[in-house]
Amino acid sequence: MKPGWKTSEFWVTLAAQVVATCLVAFGQETLAAAILSGVAALGYNISRGQAKGGQS
Repeated sequence: MKPGWKTSEFWVTLAAQVVATCLVAFGQETLAAAILSGVAALGYNISRGQAKGGQS
């Protein structure tokens, strides 16, 4: 199994976090940024949990 930082899920989650951070930093759509950040983190956690658990 690949380390977490080498997976596409990690990079998609990181990109979503960067977008959310930029939205907050520039005072745009803080609710949307919070939702985006939460959904990205949840998706990453679920996908890594399945990968580590052997589920697909």
